[in-house]
Amino acid sequence: MTKKERNQLEEKEERSNAKDFLVGSIVGAVVGAATALLLAPKSGKELRKDLNEQASLLKEKTETLKDTAITKGSDLAAAAKEKTNTLTKAVSEQSSQLLNKVKSIKKSESSETTDEATGADSDIKTKLKETQKAFEETEANL
Repeated sequence: MTKKERNQLEEKEERSNAKDFLVGSIVGAVVGAATALLLAPKSGKELRKDLNEQASLLKEKTETLKDTAITKGSDLAAAAKEKTNTLTKAVSEQSSQLLNKVKSIKKSESSETTDEATGADSDIKTKLKETQKAFEETEANL
């Protein structure tokens, strides 16, 4: 495993641990608040008022977390799209180079071999189109 892969794995684990901690903290806070409210000796009006306040706070926290999740999701999608574009360009360049080599071989061989190279050229073009289509589908799914 390369150093870059190890760093990416460590970052992923840190994000996962942070997310688990955050979810645990929120659940703990909600359970603790509900327990404290239900066990406290208060009148019905006071209890309902406290429950409404806690519900409002929880709603605000949830909206904040939702916005954060949407932002991070968009960032990850953009990064994935950028990497896909880079990969598409690299495959395209390599395919072009391969196609140029085939064409140069085609010119230097006899007419019988030329017919075989034309078939190979057609196969290469077909594979290139299939690869491009697969990348476009992957990009569309992001």
